[in-house]
Amino acid sequence: MTYEQIRRAITARMVAFTGIEQERIFYPNAQYPAQNQDSSGVFKPPADGLWCRLNIQHATAFMAGMADQPYTRKPGIIVVQCFARLRTGMRGLNELADALEAHFAYWTDGDLECIEASQVGAGEYEGFYQINVNIRFRAG
Repeated sequence: MTYEQIRRAITARMVAFTGIEQERIFYPNAQYPAQNQDSSGVFKPPADGLWCRLNIQHATAFMAGMADQPYTRKPGIIVVQCFARLRTGMRGLNELADALEAHFAYWTDGDLECIEASQVGAGEYEGFYQINVNIRFRAG
């Protein structure tokens, strides 16, 4: 699989996720909707509720076999950064993490295979509490 095929498959899976409204999910290097920009075009998070940001982090590819030609595997981690306003509790974030795990863990699409999902607390920053839902994957 190419890196672009991996990106398209993971993005399509995230677009199919119904655990949060799509307008609350921000995709890598995509244009922000008008309601999420200030007058200078800088990102402005939703005024209330949870929101997420999708990231695909590739690890070092490795040769997994040799037949007529080398066979390469491309491992990585899907990181869904999930945010809630400070002092609003953990329930919504935990339920969102559970829904993301149910949606991505052990899902396959062709040569792309997602494995387990983990929730990692990332702490407080600029008025938000953040968790990351990390889903390991391998392609090829």
